Amino acid sequence: MTEKTDFSQLFRAGIQATRPYSPGRPIDEVKRELGLDSVVKLASNENPEGPLPAVLEAINKAALGINRYPDAAAYNLTESLAQHLDVTPDSLIFGNGSNEVIDMLIRGLVKPGENVVYSHHSFIVYAIATRVHFECGRPVNLDKNDKHDLQAMADAVDENTKLIIVCNPNNPTGTYNTYGEFLAFIKRIPKNVIVAVDEAYYEFTTADDYPQILSMVKEYPNLVVLRTFSKIHSLAGLRVGYGVGHPSLIGELHKTREPFNVNMLSQAAAIACIENWHEVEGRRQRNRDQMDWLCNQLAELGFEIVPSQTNFILVRCDGDAGKLTQDLLQKGIIVRPMHAFGLGEGALRISVGLPEENQACVQALKEILS
Repeated sequence: MTEKTDFSQLFRAGIQATRPYSPGRPIDEVKRELGLDSVVKLASNENPEGPLPAVLEAINKAALGINRYPDAAAYNLTESLAQHLDVTPDSLIFGNGSNEVIDMLIRGLVKPGENVVYSHHSFIVYAIATRVHFECGRPVNLDKNDKHDLQAMADAVDENTKLIIVCNPNNPTGTYNTYGEFLAFIKRIPKNVIVAVDEAYYEFTTADDYPQILSMVKEYPNLVVLRTFSKIHSLAGLRVGYGVGHPSLIGELHKTREPFNVNMLSQAAAIACIENWHEVEGRRQRNRDQMDWLCNQLAELGFEIVPSQTNFILVRCDGDAGKLTQDLLQKGIIVRPMHAFGLGEGALRISVGLPEENQACVQALKEILS
């Protein structure tokens, strides 16, 4: 009998204790497993509208050159985005999704014995990345309104804190911190502690008091703004995100970046998105219209709704959200239970889909609850 081989003990304790990131289930997998002809995916906060025709055209054109390596410096993309954001090119860094920029910050800044402050009930990658990197995470609970408790996060900072991550608007709650709340927070943070503000859902926001962090970077050079083309721009499958910060910080961060980390098709697609930025407002409004409709329908069914500034809704039910998720899955509707995010057994997250997808979700819920 072959002796069982186990290499787990070769890895650091933080890696041994970590569960890999669990994404929303793919549509084709659910179709195969359950024998369904039609499946609606409302689990991963994707933009259901799909990429613009100009983006597809740019991808097709760029594909002719994929026998070559991409531009490692992403020169054209950097120049285009710098002009759009009115920042200098040396204040930009791109990643294979904004996830990679988060990982660069943690790897580049934190050594053993130092820590990263973030919200316990936020994007689960923060917990995973800090756990595998010397178990450096220092999570802080949300406040009673499901928002980042920025003052508690400031209180958690000590002489060993190197990085704070603020997700605004927050995933998975959809809540946001106002300009006044953020200003009071950043004034308390030492200048040698980097504050990364993850704005993956920035383009979906409509609140008048949402803070424009990018305009604060000059006054607070320890700020880094993280954004992505995955969400409103519909490039989730191509993975291109970016960070904006002080050139001195970004310059050091480039030393941690993997070669050719943003592929040729992603660069071309992102440039096309920038050239067609005028499409963002329509996408934002259509998302808001559908979110309002979906919230009203869910409230009528008895769900507790958390107001959202994103393209998803956190809802709470009286029962087991895991069971409700499975019941919906049997009807071809994929949503995401939130127990892994520490939000309780009754919480689930529903992404905003196309009108017909949202209607199918509501109809399925009515049938289950009846």
